[in-house]
Amino acid sequence: MVMVKYFIIMLSVYFFSCSEKKDSNILTNILLSMNDRFQSMINNPNDHYLQIIYTQIDRDTDQKPIFTQHAFNLNNRKYFYPASTVKFPAAVLALEKLRQYKTMGIDKNTKLTIASDKKWMSSVLSDSSSINEDATIAQFVKKIFVVSDNDAFNRLYEFLGRDYFNQRMWDLGYNETRMRHRLSIPLTLEQNKYSNSFSFFKDGKKIHEQPMRFSELSLSTNSTENLVGKSYVQNGKLIKGPMDFSHKNFFNIEEQHLFLQQIIFPDDMNSDKKLKLTVKDYDFLYEWMSKLPRESAFPFYPDYDKYPDGYCKFFMFGDSNENIPSHVRIYNKVGMAYGFLIDNAYIIDVKNNIEFFLTASVYSNDNQILNDDTYEYDQLTLPFLSELGEKIYNYELSRMRSVDPDLSRFIAQ
Repeated sequence: MVMVKYFIIMLSVYFFSCSEKKDSNILTNILLSMNDRFQSMINNPNDHYLQIIYTQIDRDTDQKPIFTQHAFNLNNRKYFYPASTVKFPAAVLALEKLRQYKTMGIDKNTKLTIASDKKWMSSVLSDSSSINEDATIAQFVKKIFVVSDNDAFNRLYEFLGRDYFNQRMWDLGYNETRMRHRLSIPLTLEQNKYSNSFSFFKDGKKIHEQPMRFSELSLSTNSTENLVGKSYVQNGKLIKGPMDFSHKNFFNIEEQHLFLQQIIFPDDMNSDKKLKLTVKDYDFLYEWMSKLPRESAFPFYPDYDKYPDGYCKFFMFGDSNENIPSHVRIYNKVGMAYGFLIDNAYIIDVKNNIEFFLTASVYSNDNQILNDDTYEYDQLTLPFLSELGEKIYNYELSRMRSVDPDLSRFIAQ
């Protein structure tokens, strides 16, 4: 039976995959060992937009990481909707942009307001989730990671401005990324080129104003297979024909994976294109990337039935309401929309001294109708990512290492 499964997987990959890298035997064998209910997805990876990158981490005697990457069905140009995974670079680049304002006395905790410069824009005067009800960049970042707040991302998108957001990603080497729009707001392509004006305050006085901006940067469509499904819902009406994603955000699996590696190992990735972040910035990111809803005070999420530990931790725990063990920490950003499910994670176990990177996308939409909120997340794709994470975690437990990783920086969070 295993050999039959192996033949089917390899045959489907050979004839139908546009993968840029040869599929890993390790990942293929792990997929073969998964529950039979996932085999239709594994046997037809392109139909389910299934792409996986798993990076093993070994340390030398100086604790420098050595990366060994394994991929399955990787295709950097085939479109999948990145959903909330775009919030991760927005949070990072917002912290970096604040460095430009340091001489003005502005940092991530500085009070700000956001104006509604156009009739269709919305303003921000305060934030009831913060300890003093001030809106700040820090508070937006916290909400992005703990519960994947859409409005928080939209505010950072506006703070960065579309041109800056894209150009900075390209400057860092993420040339395929395209950040085109806010999330969960029905705005036109033209409206998403505008970003609201910001005002910053200290001791009750305005100390800086960032004006409204308009994006002039051309964002070419560099993805393929941008038409998804057979029909879609728009403004309450069913539109026949596939949904066109060519003007949506694009953030492929490989660039997501590399961006996370750069954040976790800033001294070892993209050495010629470093982010201008401080040690405190990284510590702040690590704290909130891994923080669970029950661990967060401001913002506070007391409804643990709605926000279990696995709410934004799809690998290993996405289909469970159980608490994540204290010795396991997950530094990640997930995405879920239009039937697409993505997780981009660095997972550590401080008790067993293991660490690894895992990034995956998967899609299921049986009725082939998009934007109808009828997808197989709970029945299929969340359990799939959860089991995939668990299988690779167990593989890491059995993998021999000559040097144990020093995870003390993360234990301190």
